[in-house]
Amino acid sequence: MKKILVVLLVLTVSLSCMFAGGGKETSAKKTVTAALITNPKGTSVFINEGIAGFESACAKWGIKGTVVECKDTSEYESNARAAANEGYDIILGASWEAGSIISELAEIYDDISFGIIDTLVDSPKVKCVNYYEAEGAYLIGVIAALTVDGASHNYGSINVSQSASSFKWRYGFSQGVLSIDPKAKFVFNYVNGYSEVALANELARQQYEKGCLFINSCAAGGDTGTFQAALDKKFFTAGQDVDLTSRDNPYIVSSQLKGAGESIAYLLDLYMEGKWNSENETLGVADGAIGAVWATRDSTITERPKQLSDADMVIIKQAVEDIKVGKINMRDMPEEVAGIIPLI
Repeated sequence: MKKILVVLLVLTVSLSCMFAGGGKETSAKKTVTAALITNPKGTSVFINEGIAGFESACAKWGIKGTVVECKDTSEYESNARAAANEGYDIILGASWEAGSIISELAEIYDDISFGIIDTLVDSPKVKCVNYYEAEGAYLIGVIAALTVDGASHNYGSINVSQSASSFKWRYGFSQGVLSIDPKAKFVFNYVNGYSEVALANELARQQYEKGCLFINSCAAGGDTGTFQAALDKKFFTAGQDVDLTSRDNPYIVSSQLKGAGESIAYLLDLYMEGKWNSENETLGVADGAIGAVWATRDSTITERPKQLSDADMVIIKQAVEDIKVGKINMRDMPEEVAGIIPLI
């Protein structure tokens, strides 16, 4: 009888362990849910890359991911709140427009992890990944001056807006040019929107008429307007965020690179690997998050422009190394004041 009781006790304990273990296993296999709050796909190549990186990382980890597109501030507010109410495990913002609402929601929903790229927000509960864009802009400036090679000392730039954020591009670009062409002067115009193709085209043509033989395009979705003007007028240009060089347009000699997709994937990797934290990070050339085609990597689309000689490439590569070690400092930005950039 005692033997029977002992056997029954052992079986009971064993079954209890099995059910307990089964509960843990079920919990471990719970599907993680993630939402990406972003501008609509097609707004800019940066947004496109962010969405692609999100979808790729979700597929890699088996995450149930949802891309939540927002056309304006009101949609950011309502869509982000809806995502939080639905109980996603992690909510990420792919642009600065999501910063305000994500910061607010992070104070309310303690059980959700919040992160954002391309900006820093004032919340200890939001993981932010920002960039030293001026480092990439500096490299574009070096490439611009070497491409023009003294044929003109006038340089142009088409930007989204005259703001503190765009100053990083404008200042970095100007300093890169001036490191090669100390006689350089600049003209900047602003399209005040993310899809102003026609306006970017017209402003680029006006800058060309002022003698600009290299016009940097930082106009988001409007860049295609600058590129078309470059093809028509035969001035040189560069794009933003991803490699936009083209076999059909030899005047796009480079592109500033910014890893939106990699950054979103990095945040999801941190979460899935159990390494999530709310420490902000600002990434640059040394981190591989910022760069320029022909400087930090070659194009997979086109051959190196004939305007960039082997000797020019040595100068470009040295600029990359100098940025990495801090010899060239594009991280501590000055204030935008009159005269800081010589204008045409």
